[in-house]
Amino acid sequence: MDAANIEILIVDDTAANLQLLTSILREEGYKVRPATNGKMALESVSKRPPDLILLDIKMPEMNGYEVCTQLKRNNQTKHIPVLFISALNDVNDKVRAFNVGGLDYINKPFQFEEIKARVSTHLQLKSLQDQMELKIAQGVEHIQNLNQEITDTQHELILTLGEICETRSHETGQHVKRVADYSYWLARLIGFPELELIKLASPMHDIGKVGIPDLILNKPSPLTSEEWEIMKSHSQLGYRMLSVSSRPILKMAAIIAHEHHEKWDGSGYPQGLTGEDIHIAARITAIADVIDALSYARCYKPAWDIANILALLKNERGRHFDPTLIDLLFENLDDLLAIRATH
Repeated sequence: MDAANIEILIVDDTAANLQLLTSILREEGYKVRPATNGKMALESVSKRPPDLILLDIKMPEMNGYEVCTQLKRNNQTKHIPVLFISALNDVNDKVRAFNVGGLDYINKPFQFEEIKARVSTHLQLKSLQDQMELKIAQGVEHIQNLNQEITDTQHELILTLGEICETRSHETGQHVKRVADYSYWLARLIGFPELELIKLASPMHDIGKVGIPDLILNKPSPLTSEEWEIMKSHSQLGYRMLSVSSRPILKMAAIIAHEHHEKWDGSGYPQGLTGEDIHIAARITAIADVIDALSYARCYKPAWDIANILALLKNERGRHFDPTLIDLLFENLDDLLAIRATH
């Protein structure tokens, strides 16, 4: 700690005390600023905060207690060490000084060596506190960076797994990314609180298809009833794959994989859930999945135009899809078309 870089503000309405304290502290190498009243002290601090304040109590207009109270209420100045220096010897005066935020109380008449020792001690404590806060801030930043790296890695892995499924079924890997964007948008419209989570989890909706044979997955003609039952099992396969994890992303992904083929009227699979018994994340992803799946050609169908997709969404309101979500979608149709145009 270099004394030449330390600035101390002395606040006292008695010129002799100001001169004496200034002389003592300058001998120690500190830079010193004097103030003869509380208002002048606050103005000085607002222009350039000092490293420490020596503060008298009995002053006209604004006493030391009031000055300290204002300093401690201000986020920019509340951490400046304040040492009261006063002729008041009553214990209640001292207690009040500590209650308003003072760190020490020096009685007048003061001893030169005592002033030097207390000022030095509190400056060292403040320096150690600043160093500790800096290390804590750096540690927090490092942890946040690590958490972000973990989240980014999880996201990349999830997208990669989703793309593997799409590649097996001869789809473009962009499907899972578009589903994520549509899901995030719908979730925001309905006020779903875990926006980033659903954006990360929704690409895993069809992960169970890794367990479906290629002959069924890529069959261009209609599936037989036996083949359809095998195809439908992908939702349960996906759930079993993902539900073993306790991570929030994979837990939500498991729910979405399991329930995104459920329908509002109970005619979906695998559980035949109805209405709000279907998790909101699955209801959201179901709409996102259908919008994108219909927009592009697949081995068993050509691409649909937007007019036909919107007509289907409207017709399936309250049957396949959550009616509230469909209403929100049509109320914000321009946003949907804007997202669609970016892909």
